[in-house]
Amino acid sequence: MGNTMKKAFTLFVLFFIITCTNIFAQPWHYDFGNATGNFTSTTPSTTFLPSAPSGTSRVRVGSGGGSFNLENQIIPFGSDTYLRIAAPSTGAVNKFSVYDYSPTKTATIKFRIRLGANNGSSGVSSGIWYFFLGDGSSFSDNNAFTGAQMFTGLEITFGAGGSLTTKYRNGSSWSNTGLSGTVFSQGTDYTVEIYANNTTASQIYTYGTSQSLAAGKVDIWIDGILAGDDLAKGQIANDVNIDSWMFYGLNSAGNAANIFLDEFDYHNDLAGTPLPVTLGAFTLNSFGRTALLSWSTLNEINNSGFQIERSEIGSSTSAQWHKTGFVPGCGTINEPKEYQYQDNKLKAGKFRYRLKQVDYNGNFEYFYPSNSESITIAEPREFGLYQNYPNPSNPVSRIDYQLPYAGIVNLTVFDITGKAVKELVNGYQDADYHTALFDGSNISSGIYFYRITLSSGSETLNKTMKMVLVK
Repeated sequence: MGNTMKKAFTLFVLFFIITCTNIFAQPWHYDFGNATGNFTSTTPSTTFLPSAPSGTSRVRVGSGGGSFNLENQIIPFGSDTYLRIAAPSTGAVNKFSVYDYSPTKTATIKFRIRLGANNGSSGVSSGIWYFFLGDGSSFSDNNAFTGAQMFTGLEITFGAGGSLTTKYRNGSSWSNTGLSGTVFSQGTDYTVEIYANNTTASQIYTYGTSQSLAAGKVDIWIDGILAGDDLAKGQIANDVNIDSWMFYGLNSAGNAANIFLDEFDYHNDLAGTPLPVTLGAFTLNSFGRTALLSWSTLNEINNSGFQIERSEIGSSTSAQWHKTGFVPGCGTINEPKEYQYQDNKLKAGKFRYRLKQVDYNGNFEYFYPSNSESITIAEPREFGLYQNYPNPSNPVSRIDYQLPYAGIVNLTVFDITGKAVKELVNGYQDADYHTALFDGSNISSGIYFYRITLSSGSETLNKTMKMVLVK
């Protein structure tokens, strides 16, 4: 291969790697972890919030006061820490954005939202909050939006008596035509899903049933209900990419208008089904030889359940995930649910776990523990032989034993006369937790004894147990 061809090939490979990195950077999940704090500086920050899985997260406080607050369940909202933003008293916007992630012409974003006072209640009568999805400098500057950069937007205005009026960005103006009902009320939690199509052709996705989204249109789902169908887009050019979203507030007397946000999910396409599960806390702990997985959901749509997957770190198959169990989901439900799974009788080693959430259409999404990347099961400290299970054996049972160090192991079954009737183990084994299978199909019912011997150097350990065989 000539130098010119080699250079061309190298450039192609680099292009392919970079391109694939961008393409497969989504879907991703973004929440605010469990740390707390507040931000009031008028100097923008890209470090106050946890880093987004793709793109840059940024906050900015304008000259009208207000704040960004990471709060851990001061009110029951989202999972662990949520973001509460107090709007400024002037038009100098308080802005939260995630910008310049992998760009595409279709997108799906899901998030948890509440609007109201700083304690989550209703009654606020002034202020405006906006949401925008698009591309351009508006998502990383200190100013209000530039219409030509917005694919879609929501305008939520606080009014007399604690009312909220919601409009969407329709070309160069705001409109409520095509939106169902009042959409939002103060002091209430909502799950919002927005499906965006800036291509030149209609797109199909599944949300319970097949949905068609026309070119340059938006679908808005709120708590699983289609609140806006094929809504017009904003002023962004046709067939250009989307790579940023933002929220900002303004003009709230006394900084009274607050927005609460958590549990973002983003797809750089039209998700094949409704983003089915808003996951709350997911923790991984261990006790003895057991891994304990605990998680909660805030709501579920079309959720078949959770496949539990495990990977052993440092083993020859450490890059592989293996199914260890399945926990059924609750289908479609709009209230919190708690789940647990125990993975028992693990061998010594270091293990990772993840959840593979699967819907009834076969679509899936992965979730990872928030508190720990792995657990460690220590090697046994003592020599041990345990009662066979089940006992009586009919005719098959398992025998567990543990070795505090490596050596030659012999495990043999004897009858009541002391005659060896079945040798189960005879050879070298590492320090670990082990299991032998006893099958008494070819011997008579009665009382038997099983004896284990561990030999290492000059040291020998042994133990004997009794079992009953019934056929």
